[in-house]
Amino acid sequence: MANDSGKRLLLNVLLRGLADAVRRNDLAAAERYCERLRSTAEQLAADGSVQNAVEKLLLASGLWTESAEADRNEARQQMLEVIDRVTSLLAS
Repeated sequence: MANDSGKRLLLNVLLRGLADAVRRNDLAAAERYCERLRSTAEQLAADGSVQNAVEKLLLASGLWTESAEADRNEARQQMLEVIDRVTSLLAS
């Protein structure tokens, strides 16, 4: 159980870092955070709701990174909303 708590804590830290990278429009940092999120979420395979939420976040991240600069603001807002949802799932 302690290992699970540690992974949840790591996910929270990674989510905060990703949110910061998204706000700064730092695509390279966001991609690095997403890779770490993916590997950490896979280790929490027992918690399907968290893993599903992280998968949705990673899909949204792909859309954000691929969107044109003019469209990125809307995608940025969507990313931040998904990050908030995943964070609240981790807290419950």
